[in-house]
Amino acid sequence: MHMSSPGMAPYVMPDPATLPPDRSGWAIDPRRAALLVLNVQNHLLHVLRESSAPANQLVAGVGALTESARAAGIPVLYTVATAEREPTGRGVAFGHPRFPGDDDSRAVVDAIRPQVGDSVLAAKRFSAFAGTGLRRHLAEVGRDQPVIVGVFARTQVLLTAADAWMQYMEPFVVADAVADRARDDQQMAVDWIAATCGAVRTVRGVADVFGGPDSLARAT
Repeated sequence: MHMSSPGMAPYVMPDPATLPPDRSGWAIDPRRAALLVLNVQNHLLHVLRESSAPANQLVAGVGALTESARAAGIPVLYTVATAEREPTGRGVAFGHPRFPGDDDSRAVVDAIRPQVGDSVLAAKRFSAFAGTGLRRHLAEVGRDQPVIVGVFARTQVLLTAADAWMQYMEPFVVADAVADRARDDQQMAVDWIAATCGAVRTVRGVADVFGGPDSLARAT
């Protein structure tokens, strides 16, 4: 039976009724959207489970959206932290977990691993745009609405959304398909994004727009 880490209270994904109000006025357009999956790697999911974060709900939600995006012809892009990331240890100094030395710890979780046609970018910093060519890639496929899912909410998700907004894009964050080690961290990230730079949505709402009813069943 899974046990919580000391000082970490178990939590579940946010209820749609508790999400912050939308200030953006934006609507997801499947012709402009790209699904951006951040750092859903074995070790990071292990860290979430040790903290009693809703890792299984995260995987189910990300899985539903990757399937519905692919079915609709919407680009799916993954970022993954590599062995070369943060060689000076600055990420560790700010509380980001250090990866073990084995390759499996950095592999994407099997249930939501990239498929043929997806893109995989090596993450350099917390923002998925930093040093990855993501902006160029999105421009090449004519997409300016990154729909962001993955971990961690208070670092990768938050800073990627802010970076997208500063590059004149319309970032969407899927509140029940992002996670962090503590509920307060996830809630802070979702609230901050909704108040400053992005639109917050749910798995159900995004999958409905993407048009993947079979995939949506995985997340309900």
